[in-house]
Amino acid sequence: MSIANSHITKSQRVRSIFAASSGNFVEWFDFYIYLSLASYFTHHFFNSENEVIALIQSFGVFAIGFFMRPIGSLIFGSLADKVGRQKTMIYAIVLMSLGNFMIAFIPSQEKIGLWAAFLLTLARMIQGVSVGGEGGLVATYISEMSTKGNRGFFSSFQYVTLIAAQFVALGCVWLAVSYFGVEKMREDAWRYLFILAGILALGSLFLRATMHESARELDKKDSSKGSLKTLWHYRKYCLLVFGLTAAGSMCYYNFTAYMKTFLDKSALFDKDTAYIIALLGLAFGMIIQPFMGMIGDKIGVRKMLVLFSVLGFFGVFPLMMGIIESGPKGSLNSPYLAFLFIALGLIISGFYTSIAGIAKATLFPEKIRALGTGFPYAIAVACFGGTVPSVALWFKAGGPYGSDQFVGLAEWGYFIYIMFFLACCFLVAINIPKETELEKQNDSIL
Repeated sequence: MSIANSHITKSQRVRSIFAASSGNFVEWFDFYIYLSLASYFTHHFFNSENEVIALIQSFGVFAIGFFMRPIGSLIFGSLADKVGRQKTMIYAIVLMSLGNFMIAFIPSQEKIGLWAAFLLTLARMIQGVSVGGEGGLVATYISEMSTKGNRGFFSSFQYVTLIAAQFVALGCVWLAVSYFGVEKMREDAWRYLFILAGILALGSLFLRATMHESARELDKKDSSKGSLKTLWHYRKYCLLVFGLTAAGSMCYYNFTAYMKTFLDKSALFDKDTAYIIALLGLAFGMIIQPFMGMIGDKIGVRKMLVLFSVLGFFGVFPLMMGIIESGPKGSLNSPYLAFLFIALGLIISGFYTSIAGIAKATLFPEKIRALGTGFPYAIAVACFGGTVPSVALWFKAGGPYGSDQFVGLAEWGYFIYIMFFLACCFLVAINIPKETELEKQNDSIL
């Protein structure tokens, strides 16, 4: 039985936050192993002679997983507000494991035709529901378990584990390719990594079973807990969460999930060099998160988000162009400079990612916090985060012009697309309240 949040020790808080974060790592490793393996299994599910079109189809299925996130956040967020955060996080990770095992054993389209793509999409939908619950739950849990003065630091570990998951996913694929070879990976070795992901998810259940419950008011009978009707009263905060997430997730996924493909297809690095630069970028992004979180504890959430918006707006275009020019056919021709530009992009993103969880979760009262944090976040990340690879490749393929002669110009349109949302994020950031609902509840007690 969980110990009440207000009566647990500091060491118990830290262990519980670690358990939630490590489970978050497993969830996202499972989710991102798909993206890292896409180029090796696409031909098993989609039949296209154009490599870019085939990748767009695979990334489209990746995006579908994101579009299921609002459903997951609605289900798991409401459940967490009613029965507790800890129990609900266990349910979410079991669902993720199921999705991975499904993908590992789906026959190819040569054997079952269109059913292969259908079953792959179904598995990603299941995983999307799981991750939809995870995002808001972990942010809510960490914000409630941490205390005033260290919320930014502890909140940063949500993205430490998220980035670590992408880093390890890329690393596992790189090791697997080195061991099995490209042909074997394209044949069936990619399936082994999905099996590994499923096993890791089941193994993380032990850690989450030892977590303490973070909610203080579970024993209070209140029919308004976790309901959309109650959430409607906090619709202004929902809009703030939506706006922050749209720009923040877009910028974050651009410099992480999409970067390997960008280095390969736009900067024209060879696949091995692109892998190494992307891995180093993820490692850098992971390391800086706690330090960025500590800055957030010093200057506050609002200033962090304003800095993210302004620096991102003026920085994203030259940084992305700098990465292109750092490629073998660019004027700079330096993989070291490509890494430097990515690192600068990750520092800018860090002003958002390190405090993203508390920026959203602290806005809502406990009875609606998990749903309020997760639902608008999931909608925004589905529309603007998970679609980053597909939208970027659509622009690269010619965008709205539909002609090869506009390819370079159209890719500029993708950079401007990100800048627009960063400008909107600035307007949202200046409307963050000075004292949040969680601060009113917890800081008066601790």
